[in-house]
Amino acid sequence: MRIKRTGFKPPFWLARQRRLLEGPLKILQGRTLWVRRLVSGNTPASVSRKFILCWNGAANVAGNLIGGNFLVGLYMVLHVNDVLLGILTTLVQFCNIFQILSPLLLDRFKRKKLVLLVTRIIYYGLYILVIGLIPFIPGEDGFRIVILLTVTVLANLINSMSAPGYGVLHIRSIPEDSRADFFSILNLINNICIYAAILLCGYVVDFFRDRGSLLAGISAVRIIALGVAALEIYCHCQIHEFDEPEEEEKHHRLNPLLPLKNKEFTIITVLTGLFSFFFNIPGLYYASYLINEVKTPYSYLGFVNFLAAPIMLFAIPIWNRVIIKISWYKTISVSMLLVSLHYFMLPFVSSSNYAVLYTFALSYYFAMIPGVNIVTGNLPFYRLPEGHRTVFLAFYNGYNSLMATLGFFSGGLFIVLTNGRKIPFIGGPVENKQFIMVIAGVLLACLGLIYHFIARKEKKGEMC
Repeated sequence: MRIKRTGFKPPFWLARQRRLLEGPLKILQGRTLWVRRLVSGNTPASVSRKFILCWNGAANVAGNLIGGNFLVGLYMVLHVNDVLLGILTTLVQFCNIFQILSPLLLDRFKRKKLVLLVTRIIYYGLYILVIGLIPFIPGEDGFRIVILLTVTVLANLINSMSAPGYGVLHIRSIPEDSRADFFSILNLINNICIYAAILLCGYVVDFFRDRGSLLAGISAVRIIALGVAALEIYCHCQIHEFDEPEEEEKHHRLNPLLPLKNKEFTIITVLTGLFSFFFNIPGLYYASYLINEVKTPYSYLGFVNFLAAPIMLFAIPIWNRVIIKISWYKTISVSMLLVSLHYFMLPFVSSSNYAVLYTFALSYYFAMIPGVNIVTGNLPFYRLPEGHRTVFLAFYNGYNSLMATLGFFSGGLFIVLTNGRKIPFIGGPVENKQFIMVIAGVLLACLGLIYHFIARKEKKGEMC
């Protein structure tokens, strides 16, 4: 007996929802081009790619457990005020400017993997262990803060002299034709690892804080970070180091301004530098506002950040498809304009509505930011020449750190100049830590328009 076809078609909204689900399901089932290449094969490059993903996840988790809200908590224990908070965040980025000089160290070695390993161990030893022990040192707060400033500068200077080497080491294992997929998967894995760790460690801190010992909670998180750092170091040891081209001349290696002769790379560097400047203007001030004024629990901050995992599971494949369909520049233009709306929501967050408004604002941010992150993650390699890669990446990282430093400094200057004042805003006066998010949002929206202009130029072939 034949079944008659009814000609029924599902409604357009249901068909659209099914198409949206295809991306995440393909990732979970390992059916994307990049995942197939990642999980198959025993070549040095394919094995290295697995450990590169693990290394990135561990490095980002460790960085977030010794930074962000947990670092603000440590500063609270040491009685660091807003001025010192600005100085410390600016110092970190200022030290990173010295990445531009890293070829003077790295290019002296044909094999850079061991150098990166030694400097990373020293960095974590100082930044996790030594800084974590400062609150236990007997003495006045001023003495402890001097030690904090000294160790922060030393640790970040050591790290800055080796940081560009990781990009050079990793990019050799990543096929150029699948980098959009790679940075999409990498972004997804990083965010799942980061926010899962923040969620769990937020409960750890709240457990101790509710019992009257915030320092014990922060110290417990730093012990966890030390274990994650050990995993990162293990993954680094498993990544294969490929030979670099031999045609580079020594005087070119030692010329940190060589990238300025490459027009396309210079444009990319300037644009990402502007993003670093605008993005870092708020610094840690809004996190300080949430913790100190709004009194948000660490467990809540961990939970709301963990929402990034399910949201990005759907958002990243969509943005990846957008990149492939249009272009890198056009994608970051659209996503940055959308992200800027998030900043305009944050000044309205208060102790009475944070559970709803901040949750919504951050969820929206997680849906829009992958378009920015995937593109900025690839941009330094977008027009990267085959030779002199250490010099180019060192210049790129150093310049971005310089602009981030200027962003932190500008944000700190704004906080100092408006200290104790209420700033008129829609719905009533707000604190300077709230209004600084509006400033960052306006500037990021302007940068999104600049990227739109660059995308049109690239389409017309005028960027060559």
